[in-house]
Amino acid sequence: MLAKIAVSCAVLVAFCGQGAWACQATSGAPILNENFKTPDPGWGPPDESAAFTTAGLVLKPPINGSAWRWNPNYSADNHDLCVTVVNPSPLPARGDIGDVGVWFWDRDAQNFYTATLSLAGTVSVDRLVNGAWQTVLAPTAADAVKTAAGAENQVEVVLRGNAGTFYVNGAKIGDFRGEPPPNGGAPGVYAESGGTPVAWTFSQVQLF
Repeated sequence: MLAKIAVSCAVLVAFCGQGAWACQATSGAPILNENFKTPDPGWGPPDESAAFTTAGLVLKPPINGSAWRWNPNYSADNHDLCVTVVNPSPLPARGDIGDVGVWFWDRDAQNFYTATLSLAGTVSVDRLVNGAWQTVLAPTAADAVKTAAGAENQVEVVLRGNAGTFYVNGAKIGDFRGEPPPNGGAPGVYAESGGTPVAWTFSQVQLF
């Protein structure tokens, strides 16, 4: 994640083996099934870093910075959080554009976890603790990542107590453990820009 990229929240307040191309949940309707066309108020109002469009939630992190949105109307505790994100198009001509994925197990805007992919084809799980990044699952190459401009990737974590499992496009990446807050934290999305600002479009967020 851009070595880990400097956090610039733009205060997005709380109102930020191959498998099938599908969330791991196998039964029941999602608790949250958001396409952002008429967004749940919990995502907060639009601002310079976030816009609600017919294509989904568009996050535009600042140069060498990050942006996120989360929805405190829901808890990810013991649930399956699955998001679909569209790669920037066109892609910047040079440089790392940063990581993108899910936000979870948050206590506040300086203490949370992310499970992300990069368009270099790597995946990782990280934790922000009082504004300092820690590695939970080290960056690892993953063939499941779709790196083309405009391609869709599905990023997913299945959370059970203090344990989680990370998937990208239905492929299991790995298991991890952490320190969730007492209420499990809210579901959210997370994105970065590198030396050139980019736009990431989250077309769907599901919580099972």
